[in-house]
Amino acid sequence: MKIADHKFCHAAFSTYSERLKELVSDYPNAEILELGGGRRPSFRLSEMPGNIATYTVNDISSSELALAPPEYDKACFDVTGDVSAFAGKYNVIFSRRLAEHVRDGRKMHRNILTLLRPGGVAFHMMPTLYSAPFVINKLVPETLSRKILFAFFPKRRTDDSKFPAYYSCCYGNRGKMERMLRGVGFSDVQIRTFYGTGYFEAVPGIRQLEGSLSALAAKNDWSWNGSFAHVLTRK
Repeated sequence: MKIADHKFCHAAFSTYSERLKELVSDYPNAEILELGGGRRPSFRLSEMPGNIATYTVNDISSSELALAPPEYDKACFDVTGDVSAFAGKYNVIFSRRLAEHVRDGRKMHRNILTLLRPGGVAFHMMPTLYSAPFVINKLVPETLSRKILFAFFPKRRTDDSKFPAYYSCCYGNRGKMERMLRGVGFSDVQIRTFYGTGYFEAVPGIRQLEGSLSALAAKNDWSWNGSFAHVLTRK
C-alpha cells in the first residue's frame, strides 16, 4: 500500500513555499514575519511576491539575528514571552520546524494572535504526534536522541540545528488542534495532514512496519498518526 503523493510527507516540504506565497499575495504592502528564522531566513527577498513591504526575521538570540543578511528587518524576542512591542504589526506570520521546539505551544499561538493585524494569517509547518519518530524524539533524553539522529543521518553530525523538541500543542489530531486554536481566539483554522517519514529507511522491518501503518493512516485519514501538518490560522 502506497501513500498518495499529495498526502506523503515530502509534499509538506515541497508545497509549503507556494502556499505561503499565495497567502502573502493577498495583502497589499504586506508586512511578514518569519518566526525562528535566525541567521538563515527561509526565503530570499527575491523569492517573495512583489507586494511585500517588509520581511522581518525573528529569533530569541540577538547573536543569531546579527548573522542574518542585512536586507531583512529583525525582531529579537521570545515567541512565548512579551511581544507587546510588536503587537498588531504583521499581516502574515510563518514558521517552519519551529513549533516543536517551543516549550509552551498555546502561549506561542496566543502571542501570534497578538502580533497579527486584524484579518492577518499565520502559517506553520510542524511535525506532529503521534508519528513514531517524533514520539521517540519526545520521550528519549536529548543526548540519546542526538545519537539516534546521527546514526540514521551521519551527515547531520556537523549540523548545529538539532534543538530540544517538546511538541507542545503539536497535535496530529485535527479536531484537537482546531479546538485548541479556536480557544486561543482565531476565527478560522485550516489544517492539512501529511503521512509517513523517512526516518526508518535504514532499518529493515521497522521501515516496512512504519510504512504500512502510515499508508493505512493516510487511506483512512487517521490524522492522529500524521507526521507533518500545515496549520493556517486567521485573526
